[in-house]
Amino acid sequence: GLGPVVRSRVLNLADEEAPQIYMLSGRGARSALKIARHGLEVSELAVTELPGTPRAVWTLRRREQDTYDELIVISFLDATLALSVGEDIEEVRDSGLLATAPTLALHSVDGGGMVQVTPKAVRHVMPDGRVSEWLPPQGREIVCAAANSRQVVVALARTGGHCVYFELHAQRGMLREHEGALHVGSDVTCLALSPVAAGRLHAAFLAVGCEDQTVRLFALDASRCLEPLSMQAVAATPASVAVVHQLDALRLYTGLVNGLLVRASVDAVSGELDSTRTRFLGARAVQLCTVQVRGASAVVALSTAPWLCHAHQDRLRAIPLSYDALTHASGLVSEQCPEGLVCVAGNTLRILTIDRPDMVFNHASIPLALTPRDFVLNDESRHFVVIESDRGHMLPSQQLEQAEELLPVEQFGLPRSARSDQWASLVRVLDPFTGDSPQVIELEDNFTAVSLAQVPLNGETYVAVGCARDLALAPRRCTEAAIRLYRWTQSGTQLELVHSTPVDGIPQCLLPFAGLLLVALGDSLRLYGLGIQRLLKKAQSAQIAPHLITQVQPHPQYPDQRLFVADVQESVRLVTYNPGSLSFHVAVDDTVPRYLTSMCVLSDGDTVALGDKFGNLGVVRVPANVAQSLDADMSGARLQYERPRFGKTHKWDTLCAYHIGDIPSTISACSLVIGARQVLLYTTLLGSVQVAVPFVSKGDLEFFRALEMAMRKLWKPVSGRVHLAFRSAIEPVKGVVDGDLCETFFKLDYDAREKISDLVDRTQQDIFKKLEDMRAMFAF
Repeated sequence: GLGPVVRSRVLNLADEEAPQIYMLSGRGARSALKIARHGLEVSELAVTELPGTPRAVWTLRRREQDTYDELIVISFLDATLALSVGEDIEEVRDSGLLATAPTLALHSVDGGGMVQVTPKAVRHVMPDGRVSEWLPPQGREIVCAAANSRQVVVALARTGGHCVYFELHAQRGMLREHEGALHVGSDVTCLALSPVAAGRLHAAFLAVGCEDQTVRLFALDASRCLEPLSMQAVAATPASVAVVHQLDALRLYTGLVNGLLVRASVDAVSGELDSTRTRFLGARAVQLCTVQVRGASAVVALSTAPWLCHAHQDRLRAIPLSYDALTHASGLVSEQCPEGLVCVAGNTLRILTIDRPDMVFNHASIPLALTPRDFVLNDESRHFVVIESDRGHMLPSQQLEQAEELLPVEQFGLPRSARSDQWASLVRVLDPFTGDSPQVIELEDNFTAVSLAQVPLNGETYVAVGCARDLALAPRRCTEAAIRLYRWTQSGTQLELVHSTPVDGIPQCLLPFAGLLLVALGDSLRLYGLGIQRLLKKAQSAQIAPHLITQVQPHPQYPDQRLFVADVQESVRLVTYNPGSLSFHVAVDDTVPRYLTSMCVLSDGDTVALGDKFGNLGVVRVPANVAQSLDADMSGARLQYERPRFGKTHKWDTLCAYHIGDIPSTISACSLVIGARQVLLYTTLLGSVQVAVPFVSKGDLEFFRALEMAMRKLWKPVSGRVHLAFRSAIEPVKGVVDGDLCETFFKLDYDAREKISDLVDRTQQDIFKKLEDMRAMFAF
């Protein structure tokens, strides 16, 4: 698991399609920096260099009834290469395939042998080695093809969609051309045959992708062979098509050249298409291949990232694979790899397996020595600075001196110190790509790191670490406190101590502000500038918060004039800075005593998302008249005379209140999908990652509210607790629709779904589409 999560940040340091979530997790010897990615973990079994850049890859069985694949066939621009499947991958020269031409389609034939389609011929290689060929008309080439054990379809180039259909003769064992040719009406770009149903010998449908941005379905039954059944218009030219059987129905997948993947359901009798879903996968054309995942049919979609489209918990989902970009893929079944993938990336052949197709995230862990408290990032070197500390433990250097006497720390924890008030603390420079720590600075004399910030001062970037000596938590006190200032060296991989500045309180928060260093000491804010031997105090304002300042965040639009200050038990306050008088003033505070653990200032600068230690998530906003006054007078002096009727300061407007049942440790505003709007992503102490999606359309809001109300009436939770009472455990729920409750609609039986759809006045398919689109467009 990911928990307990202390801090998290959403970054894209690896320059991937989707951002990664970097989390400080764990306690003591089990602590780590965990890098979570949305997608399935992929295991790489083998990598082989190829003599050129492949254009396609297949796996082949000599006989259809064989259990394992025997050959891996790779098509190049002007050649075809056959490799054996076994402990060693070796070239096979007597495979019967034409090696001097590229291959467009390949499949084993019922009764033995195989069919190979090249641009110049359809080759039927029989079990005894004889070859039967069908040649296209003079001056024509085959542009694409599809084949199974008894059927072959080829499309000819520049003929307006002329296709030729072959069937295997039952007595002769030879391919026989169908008498009537298929004229689609537009040049064909891709073909696919539907899977053969149980108890049948032939595929029932043929899917054809055309240049006129359509996908057409044709019947292959003997009674209506090559009869058109349905047509679907798509947003771009189809690059590939696939028809698979998933969740007791046929699904038509279409990969477009603009990176879109389109999925539709196919009626097994009439061939009509419905329940269309669209998802953007990347900037490259989407290539599709069918594979087996846990004994069920699935589709691998390849664009700028590989994706797996499969059935999970009675739902169809598309999830990325956490791996390099692939150009071609095919399923592989062998003794060493029962359900694998043989893929092409560049000029290399790779054999992969998907170990946990039921997961949503995969993560890598970098172990840490002590419990992590906070971290910052050096944007240039992409190295983290992590502060770690533990009470009642020894420093890592002291542990090494007693290494022979220590038990395994992973099982028994860190060795305890003789003094219960002894602190072990360190500052670590960490490379998240390699997991190495170029530098580890141990804090001696019972100092512990409390706060951390990266601060630009006088044109240079420094790292400030707030430290306290002999720290006691209850009551909160220390014998000595200081702010240590470090300078980056060695291209951002090492820290050099510049000086240490004593302070008269525990530096709970540090923040760069107006070219200075802002320090939160108890209930006060203090500004420091850079000096030669120590930091120089520039300004101070006391009693900014009633009790203890725990977090400080800048205003996104006016970072040098406004602050958002969180108190340990009195919610958040909007504080303005007057550079003339060098003082801070509270402009807005809250009426609700929130014990905040996290907050996030949204991009408009007037809205703040909050999380407290009782498991609540809330959103508050500056009143409109206060926002106008602040825009007119940036210093906030005008608001000091415009007192509200009751109280000394103006109050927040509460927009949202919602009980999540877990403590939010960090809230971030980020975009998880390419081109999508920002969402609120929050990690919780127990290790969950959750997303809150803002509504923009009034129609969507009304739909989901109606669905939530219908679910509350007809769905009873296992615990028996009233849903509304749970979500309003601390504060009445306001302005939030429970997406988890709405998605429970998928798990209901048909009769219950029908009752809910009647209450919502929508069909079941409309509700399915709304739920799937909301998740696909914004989250994972």
